[in-house]
Amino acid sequence: MTGKAYNYFSELSTPIRKKMNSNLKNTATKCQTIFIAVVFIALCALTSSAQRRITPVKVPDPQAKPAAVTTPAQETTAQPLTDNDGNKLAPRPQSVVEQRDMDGRIVLVDTISGREYHDTILVVAPKLVYPRFHALSIGVNVWDIAARALGQSYGLGSVWAELSLHNWIKPFAEIGLGSANYMPKDESYRYKSSSAPFFKLGANYNFLYNSNPNYSVYAGIRYGISSFSYNIEGATVNNGYWQESEQIAVPKQKATVGYGEALIGLRVQIVSSISLGWEIKWHKILHQGKHAYGEPWYIPGYGTRGNSFSGAFSISYTLPLQKTSPPVQKEPQ
Repeated sequence: MTGKAYNYFSELSTPIRKKMNSNLKNTATKCQTIFIAVVFIALCALTSSAQRRITPVKVPDPQAKPAAVTTPAQETTAQPLTDNDGNKLAPRPQSVVEQRDMDGRIVLVDTISGREYHDTILVVAPKLVYPRFHALSIGVNVWDIAARALGQSYGLGSVWAELSLHNWIKPFAEIGLGSANYMPKDESYRYKSSSAPFFKLGANYNFLYNSNPNYSVYAGIRYGISSFSYNIEGATVNNGYWQESEQIAVPKQKATVGYGEALIGLRVQIVSSISLGWEIKWHKILHQGKHAYGEPWYIPGYGTRGNSFSGAFSISYTLPLQKTSPPVQKEPQ
């Protein structure tokens, strides 16, 4: 009886256990769903709260007066900026914002063009101290004259004029004469070139344009041209077979040569309006004609064909076109 009763209750409890397990699973699923819903709601609430803290929305007061709107006309009538010398500067554009560079300095940056402005004022071009037509200088190049006196067999001399614009850019013109009468050492022939004119045009750039005009360090360019004639006398031709020699002469040849020059120079005023100047030149032949008996050895204003460098030494007089005073250097406070 006892065994039968146990089997009966055991068989009876099996469906009940299955039903209880099913109820427990359903309850666990509902709890998981509720937990996930609660976590989702909490995350949404936190996100919304963080967004409200970052971008707060201010509710306008219906009784408050509307703020005044600045028009472009009002901006243009604002007090303009000035630099240290009291010169008016353009007002800061609306697209310019303040930023800091790697050194921690405030730099203004135009968000449209990307241009930078320093020291909280707009950058302006360096002010030119001297007037447009500042001075006129006239000089004599005595380099070839001195070299000819020391035994050089070519060159004569030249005069030049220079117009100073703001003591900065200086247009330049030169005219001169050149000739040659040269006999190489241990040779019997003589190269001759009669006196012929040459012309040069160019400009100088003064690096000290806002400094005392009595001193200048400059770089320049020139274009020169000359038409001249040359000939060779007493050239000896040896005939090795007959053991004889014969002297021939190259007839007069005409030539036109154009050349370019680049130079650096220094000029210093020694007495009132009188200055001394030194130049080092590099030059190159740009064009020339064809010659039946060879190219010319000497070119007026250029020098000898085999040399790429030459020099100049000038004495000049400066005539002021407008009286000005040298700029006064401000001492730091």
